[in-house]
Amino acid sequence: MENTRTPILIFFNNDQITSEAKNLNFSYPEEYIFKEKKKIFVFLNHAQKFDQLQKNHLIFNIGMKLHNFCKKGTFYIDFFGDDHSSIFTLSLGWALMDYSFDKFKKNKVKKNSPKLAHSHTVEVNKQKKSIFYVRDLINNPANILGPKDLYLNARNFLAKDFKSKKVIGKKLEEEFPLVSFVGRGSEKNREPLLCEFTHKNKKSKKKVILIGKGVTFDTGGLNLKLGNGMSLMKKDMGGAANSIGLANLISQSSNNFDLVLLLALVENSVSAKSMRPSDIVRSRKGDYIEIGDTDAEGRLILADAITYALELKPDLIIDLATLTGASRVALGTEVPSFFTNDEEIAEKITYSSNLVGDPLWRLPLWENYENQLVSAHADFKNIGNSSFGGAITAALFLKKFVKDISWVHVDMMAWTRPNNFSSYEGGEAMGIRALLHFLLNNYN
Repeated sequence: MENTRTPILIFFNNDQITSEAKNLNFSYPEEYIFKEKKKIFVFLNHAQKFDQLQKNHLIFNIGMKLHNFCKKGTFYIDFFGDDHSSIFTLSLGWALMDYSFDKFKKNKVKKNSPKLAHSHTVEVNKQKKSIFYVRDLINNPANILGPKDLYLNARNFLAKDFKSKKVIGKKLEEEFPLVSFVGRGSEKNREPLLCEFTHKNKKSKKKVILIGKGVTFDTGGLNLKLGNGMSLMKKDMGGAANSIGLANLISQSSNNFDLVLLLALVENSVSAKSMRPSDIVRSRKGDYIEIGDTDAEGRLILADAITYALELKPDLIIDLATLTGASRVALGTEVPSFFTNDEEIAEKITYSSNLVGDPLWRLPLWENYENQLVSAHADFKNIGNSSFGGAITAALFLKKFVKDISWVHVDMMAWTRPNNFSSYEGGEAMGIRALLHFLLNNYN
């Protein structure tokens, strides 16, 4: 059987290079993958200089690159020259190249994808399913996927392992006033809601709550975005999509903790009912918040969700959100930032991120910036008064609602652009592989 499969040899230093590959002149990133004598040779000598995160992220990307290079047939890893990295990471990258989003194209292109034989099929397929789901959700346009549609989609996807309920209308206005306030400008079939999904474990001693920001489209409100800034705003529910994907991964894994998923779902629209700059609104927690900018709406809906999460007495809260452009300015589109009030958790998340090659980079909760949220007429504003440090002041705003519970805030792009490894552009799962590893290794 093995003679029908093509071997792949991956070298990380010159000592590993076999005699049949010695004559190949490689350079990165110009030319480092070759097919010779019915074998695939990959030269990653440059990765010796990388830290653990970047090396493992490269291996994930090499999986995608190899998928494109190999085109068709069946392959297997014959040699992998790094004992500190995992073939699983490469195999997952390879598998994710099977994705396409063509539901709105009349002429669909049939793929004849190459196959990679490996021993990680079950886990790869599990992660692949959730990541493809995350991508599909984000790629759907807002005229197809409003708040209610997103809730129903999530309920269907999680139905096997979660019980669900939702809050809408007058009850939402009373119990989650910030969620209601942000979404009040939308039309009737796009009304705001908060939904809760619960997965109970009989052996559980701990409870983890995931919160997803689900702004199914963000015009910016009366502080209207410009055309370039609005064109990708169907992805502003990327935090909700990623939190659903992560919840599904957890429920499909061996875990010993209760899991609650909260989704705050709105459309930030422009109408006669839209919230206005300088409006003051009372949160579920009881604080009065002045609207400094209607385009800083995500932190408002997260604030009420965090307050409710605290009432459930969790051991950990993790919120995921496409919250600020400032985080993208600081770290670019590929690296989500995270903030936490717990030093031990920060170290463990960084460890998990490094190990699985799924970037999460810590930024500080810099307390000296908190005075930027001061309001003359309310308890505080929803945006800082400086053009600098916006990701930090957004996190500091959320921290006001957290109290003394361990909390993690992830600020992500949830969108990927074509690069040296893949031509795919669209919604993306970010940070959830790292968070899955962190949770399963620390809360079981």
